[in-house]
Amino acid sequence: MYIPEVIKNNIVNKPYTFDSKGKSGAVIMMFHDAVLKIEKASDEVRREERVISWLGSRLYVPSTIMSVEENGMIYRLMERIRGKDLSSPCFLETPTLLLDLCARAYEALFSIEISDCPSCRSLDICLKEAEERVENNLVDVDDADPSTFGKGGFSSPEKLLEWLIDNKPEEEKSFIHGDFCLPNIILGENGDIGFIDLGRSGVGDRYNDIALLSRTLKSNYEGRYNGGKQYTGYREEMLFERLGVKKDEDKVRYYLLLDELF
Repeated sequence: MYIPEVIKNNIVNKPYTFDSKGKSGAVIMMFHDAVLKIEKASDEVRREERVISWLGSRLYVPSTIMSVEENGMIYRLMERIRGKDLSSPCFLETPTLLLDLCARAYEALFSIEISDCPSCRSLDICLKEAEERVENNLVDVDDADPSTFGKGGFSSPEKLLEWLIDNKPEEEKSFIHGDFCLPNIILGENGDIGFIDLGRSGVGDRYNDIALLSRTLKSNYEGRYNGGKQYTGYREEMLFERLGVKKDEDKVRYYLLLDELF
């Protein structure tokens, strides 16, 4: 596997493992104190670098050690946040602890001052990106929830996009993660809450994050991950009670459907 020489010099002879949890298609090499992420160059990848730089001390995120773009690929060597992500069994086995950690993560994001944020994730922008993905046949309908397309759902990604454009909800702006799922939230060894995979982060509707967090909790407890192991003691209402947010069924559905196009 090709790695630029300037990055290779920083990792030569260091043991590593591959991380295969995500669905981004990136190659992720995990070292003791660093992570090398190799992925196709895109606006999302470049945006992640800008946002991480801007966040600085505002949020516990992995700083970039060095980044190289070559031949349509981006090779980014980052600091590794040491700890456990929230999809770890030790958290799923204790729902009250897990929800406390989710609430800490949500509040950390929501507290960030957004006036000079370099990334806008408004619905207009996200829908424009979704339109480009639909036009270029980049939507994987086989990876969608079974109820999204086909019988009882939308006949095609084009029809779903049309519905999303016609039914835009009012936005409650805050800093959002954009892919607010349990594997992207880490309880660091220092006790702080850390965040990874921030390519979709920026100023957007906080319900985007709430909807994705609700789905990732449900999916993990139902055994869709972790080798199919199911866990008990969690009800969806518990999340909204812990966040102190009134559940808006329409907005949850809207943002889960929007995510199907990404």
